[in-house]
Amino acid sequence: MSAREKKRAEFISGKQRSRRSNRLVIVIFVLVAVVGVGWFAYLTRDTAVLPRRYEGGSYNIGKTPDYKGRTISMTDISNRVRDGKIIISLQEVIDNSIIYSEYQNAGERKAITSFITPAGRLIVAIAMCEPCRSERFHIEENILVCDTCGTRWYLNDLRGISGGCPQYPPEELPYEVQDGKIFIPEDIVKEWQPRI
Repeated sequence: MSAREKKRAEFISGKQRSRRSNRLVIVIFVLVAVVGVGWFAYLTRDTAVLPRRYEGGSYNIGKTPDYKGRTISMTDISNRVRDGKIIISLQEVIDNSIIYSEYQNAGERKAITSFITPAGRLIVAIAMCEPCRSERFHIEENILVCDTCGTRWYLNDLRGISGGCPQYPPEELPYEVQDGKIFIPEDIVKEWQPRI
């Protein structure tokens, strides 16, 4: 074998080794990417919010409450029913930051909560953390917390942060605000069933 042929053979063999090492690097990179995406999906699996069955209201009180450094428990208030609407006082929600009210019909009862987000939006929802069945919550800073299981959600959008039930925040309900009162459709509350 001539020197020229030897060099050519070495060059070709070096090229083949280079291709093999490039393939190995690509395979390792793909495996790392797949594992990374899988791990990220695993870590964030519980923080997604379930699809909404109802569109919550968009009423804004025009100011932003300051919840920093505060823990606020629910205040029980009464409601009344008229013309197919459950009616609660907007001012009581504003004054107490977070309220609890029971709707009762033919021996059945449903718990309702309402609070003002840090952005000033009024939220009205069924007061239930569905997996643990708790109806009581409190506000810590800008976070809604279940009194029973300790699950935490951001107040602004009810997106889960941590705990056993982050996919099941209190389910928002549609409402209207008129003359200082919140009107919630009675039929939706009456027929509401847990998502699980």
